[in-house]
Amino acid sequence: MKRNGLKDLLVRKFDKKLKEIIDEDLKILAEIKEYTIRSGGKRIRPILHYCLCRILGYKGEKYADVGAIAELIHSASLLHDDVVDEAQTRRGMPSVPSQFGNKTSILAGDYLLACGIDHLNGLGSPDLMDLFTTVIKDLSVSELIQMQWEKNPKITLDIYNKVVYGKTASLFGAVSEGAGILADVPKKTRKKLHEFGIRLGFLFQKQDDAIDYFQAGDQTGKIPLKDFRNGLYTYPVLRLLAIADKNDKKLAHSLFAKDERNSQDDLVILSLLNRYNIRKSLNEEFVADVEELLGFLKSYPESNEGNLVQEQFRKLTEV
Repeated sequence: MKRNGLKDLLVRKFDKKLKEIIDEDLKILAEIKEYTIRSGGKRIRPILHYCLCRILGYKGEKYADVGAIAELIHSASLLHDDVVDEAQTRRGMPSVPSQFGNKTSILAGDYLLACGIDHLNGLGSPDLMDLFTTVIKDLSVSELIQMQWEKNPKITLDIYNKVVYGKTASLFGAVSEGAGILADVPKKTRKKLHEFGIRLGFLFQKQDDAIDYFQAGDQTGKIPLKDFRNGLYTYPVLRLLAIADKNDKKLAHSLFAKDERNSQDDLVILSLLNRYNIRKSLNEEFVADVEELLGFLKSYPESNEGNLVQEQFRKLTEV
């Protein structure tokens, strides 16, 4: 089967599993369920989990359950994020808070988490339960850190990394190690899989931050400079502040200190990023990260699933 055909098949399979897991008795929950599945994006985490399962030799079907649980946790975090960020849209669609209100969005996110944990418990694996409940704790802690620091000019790369670990990398680590649990690999191998997923999660988030400044638009579905307009100190800006001279740091901070940023401010921040070659340095960093991740995959026999993962990794170098 061609790789695109495999991806489409997996997306349909995970969507079907999500429909099975998300039980609903109320009309509003039925609408949230439909929204969650319809706005599901590329299902990157469950597809990664499936591919690693097959690379490791697991032939069973529980990958669909574990992948769907990971997607439920991710979807729940987005519902909560949209409340905190006061987001009006999500992946080009009206956000749940804008449609149903903040309270409904928060409770719906809690409900998705409950559905995921309930289904996870039914799999009868204490290791999987420990793995994903840790992810939920990491998410909660990172959200609190982000709320405290995201618009604070004193934010550091270390604080940024703590946020990314909990919000993004922890779940990537879980779906990667989860494949090892299903494949019953040794604990040493499970640890390596978890570290692999963590590295991938950091790369994924940093590249997503970079897209906001260097590639957002119709092709990506992201609003250009949205993070900047929201006053968020994300990875490209933190890299800029780490090397900029005193006057340019002051200028950058003055932009973020404004109540609102406009098109003229857009030009200034892009000019600063260009002056310090941030796009070039990020490209070099991402290429190096991808090569390290590919080195891990190449330790396993070549397969269609491995090739699919490698193909997706190479896209993470494009900023």
